[in-house]
Amino acid sequence: MTRVLLVDDEPLVLIGMQGMLNWAALGYEVVGTARNGAEALRAVQEKQPDIVVSDIRMPVMDGFAFAEACHKDGSALPAFIMLTSYEEFDYVKRSMRLGVVDYLVKIDLTADSLTAALEHARDTAEKEKKLRMPSPAPVSLDTFRDRLFLQLYGGLFTDRAVFDRQCAELGVAFKAPRHIVAVGSLQTPDLPTSQLVTLSTGVTRMAAETLPKYRPCRVTAMDLRHFSVLLPLEADEDPETVLAPILKTAGQILYNYFSTAIYWAVGRPVNDILKISESQHDAFAALPLLHEGEPVAFYHESPNTQLDHRAQVVGQVQQYIRDHLSERLTLNDVAAVFNFSPNYLSQLFAQNSESGFVEFVTATRITAAKELMASTDLKVYEISDKVGFDSAFYFSKVFKKLEGVSPREYMQRMKVSYVDAKDEATV
Repeated sequence: MTRVLLVDDEPLVLIGMQGMLNWAALGYEVVGTARNGAEALRAVQEKQPDIVVSDIRMPVMDGFAFAEACHKDGSALPAFIMLTSYEEFDYVKRSMRLGVVDYLVKIDLTADSLTAALEHARDTAEKEKKLRMPSPAPVSLDTFRDRLFLQLYGGLFTDRAVFDRQCAELGVAFKAPRHIVAVGSLQTPDLPTSQLVTLSTGVTRMAAETLPKYRPCRVTAMDLRHFSVLLPLEADEDPETVLAPILKTAGQILYNYFSTAIYWAVGRPVNDILKISESQHDAFAALPLLHEGEPVAFYHESPNTQLDHRAQVVGQVQQYIRDHLSERLTLNDVAAVFNFSPNYLSQLFAQNSESGFVEFVTATRITAAKELMASTDLKVYEISDKVGFDSAFYFSKVFKKLEGVSPREYMQRMKVSYVDAKDEATV
């Protein structure tokens, strides 16, 4: 609906204009009326109308002074239609200089003339809004490559031909006989979201610039505290021998620049790139093994120590959570699945995980939601249901707290990026 404010010092004129049109049927909403320019100026600030239909001759503040006051502000400038009982050309010239889009004589005012003027004003208001909208950031192929890797990590490719076609379109190739995932984990105290976003963005960007100097790889942000690194391996290469020195060196470089420690957890290598999600899951399961004295850990299928065993148990619980996101995942419910007491499971997470049980469930659900946004056309409430939130309202609240924007804003940014890239491709 286009919002309209009516301004005239004569009550009968206001009543007449309100009854002259079926406003709603024409796509308009009369959001208020005012009897003078000063009153109207307050209404503009409060009601934010798109169009103002205003008399010129009014007490306290006339229509010209009112339009000029709005014009000086400019932050939410409505389109003006001016009414007068006089047909002097000077009024028209002065109105047009103030950005008024139309000029109507009261005595000749009809439903048709008012409708035509409103349509003209609506077009002007819409053009003004477009001019004031910030231009979207330029989109590069890297944006779409990141989406490809997020889908790959999520195990969302079931058709190899579709995957191969997308890789060819995006210029991505997986030629090595094996691939492996290392997860980088930022070791930071609790920070305000805005600071954490800045830190995470900087660390991820520098990791993407630093690591390829030692070995070809692809760095992809997963959330505000983790990023994944996809690395190629030759058939006879031992991951620990080859990767441990590289990851320690890169971690030191990042620490020197950001004063933030980076821990690295590495999964098992896979022979099929479409199974790379398994390597990433292994890496996340190995994260609890990390500590200041050992910032790099490799996942081992057979636990060698009691610490390994507890970490592997937590890893199994985390994998269960990832596989059952649409179900109830309270501490009591999940503990019952593994035959643990809720208190024991809570302690396992506290001692062997980077986050508590509830925080892990929430973060995993949000990550899965982002993957669905990148790969499907589902609505917000459908995504909320698929990742196990009780309501779309609560999902939106949690999403905005963790990501800094609402789900709709996040999806709209992705949509704008896609449309812009499509337009560039057709040039």
